[in-house]
Amino acid sequence: MSEIKIGIPLHGKMAARAFHQPSFRERLKEGGFRPLYFLSPVYYRSFDFDPEQYFELQVEQYDKQYQKHFLLQQLRMMRRFVVVTDTTDLRFREMVEGKLFDATLLGMSAQMTYVSLLRRIPGMGRLLAWMERKFYLTHAHDKHFKENHIQCVLTPGMGNFNFWNEGNFALEAQRMGIPAFAAITNYDNIVNMGYRGFNPACLAVWSKQMADEVIKLHGYPANKLEVIGAVQYDRFMQSLPASREEFLRSINLDPSKKTIFFAGGVNINHYFEIYRLFVEEKSRIWKGAFNFVVRPQPHGKLLDSPGWRIMEKLFTQEGVYVSNPGSVDASGDRALELRLDLGLDEGPDELSCLLRYSDVLVNNFSTMGLEAAICDLPTIHIGYDAYTFGVRFAVTTGFQQRMTHNRRELRLKASKVAKNEKELLTYIEQYLNDRSLDRESRREYAVSECGELDGQATSRLTAMIKHRL
Repeated sequence: MSEIKIGIPLHGKMAARAFHQPSFRERLKEGGFRPLYFLSPVYYRSFDFDPEQYFELQVEQYDKQYQKHFLLQQLRMMRRFVVVTDTTDLRFREMVEGKLFDATLLGMSAQMTYVSLLRRIPGMGRLLAWMERKFYLTHAHDKHFKENHIQCVLTPGMGNFNFWNEGNFALEAQRMGIPAFAAITNYDNIVNMGYRGFNPACLAVWSKQMADEVIKLHGYPANKLEVIGAVQYDRFMQSLPASREEFLRSINLDPSKKTIFFAGGVNINHYFEIYRLFVEEKSRIWKGAFNFVVRPQPHGKLLDSPGWRIMEKLFTQEGVYVSNPGSVDASGDRALELRLDLGLDEGPDELSCLLRYSDVLVNNFSTMGLEAAICDLPTIHIGYDAYTFGVRFAVTTGFQQRMTHNRRELRLKASKVAKNEKELLTYIEQYLNDRSLDRESRREYAVSECGELDGQATSRLTAMIKHRL
């Protein structure tokens, strides 16, 4: 039987790390698929790829069309907010805050008014998406579909916020009679990323909880979705190539000591606070005898800031191991980061080792908290802001704690939320004394979000596509 050629557009970091990791590509091959990847320019132009298997995703054409049409901009902006949740309410206010000093008072008032009114009208999402499909057609990849005999398409997301390019790609395929499938790539996509831009032939979701949310919030038909698990977390089910002792020694840490792992967000202020507490005043924590690992959020808002460059230097000077997934060298070269995104290098998955071999994670309500639960790593979320001067609300812990997916009962039950420095120190002491605390809750939370954690999500995804074809 000949291979099934499947087109996969990859624009963002999360999608690349889910759909281009070596294990995913291997499972596709085992399932009888030949993936043809359409990579965002930043990926495609950075390396030499096989021209028969890799193509450039025409992001620049899509961006040019978007900038040209004011109505298209408004349709997409509205579509982000018509899925009404606590998170989208917060994102709407964040948008207003961002434009407050740039827009005219009348213009801002008008936009706030019509968005507030229209977003709650039943069926508004379907109408907005229909208008985009009807009036803003693209044909950027028609030639690629024909010449390469692509038989189906798999996209991350459904053309909702942050997945517009992949959505355009899927719509082009559908207009040519090619079925387009979609798979969710993060646990907050359904409640946070707005209404879909296209209707997949079938949608792959992680869990029953996610299936219920997409049916309720998006009006999505139950007979066009399947629960398969989280593809990108299949790797956490694989055995690690190095023992705890071998791994810690490889990054110049002491295996005889407990390891505290801090994974931060985009708010640079948190890193200054963490440096003060875990480096300058480390004697207050576990008698000062612990390994400390810092992993910054791989986002330009943080990594491109002068503040992070200072903090990274300070941490490394004090013997802290900085696990930087977005390293940029002095010349501005991002090759290491991009190679990591695409899984181009063989070798151990450092994040998997950190999540498996650390003793406690300190976090700011990010996806890392879920990944820690999957790996049975105790987690403490920082629920206070030591420094708030000049900080926009969207990067505060108050903002994070009000988001829909961060308020779930199981998420809060599976971890600790420190409301002040004293509580943070207390929770660290508790978990370092007994890592098994909250173990059952961590497992329950992980399963509620991810469904089956058996390392077979990719196999179920390929089976879903073949069955629906």
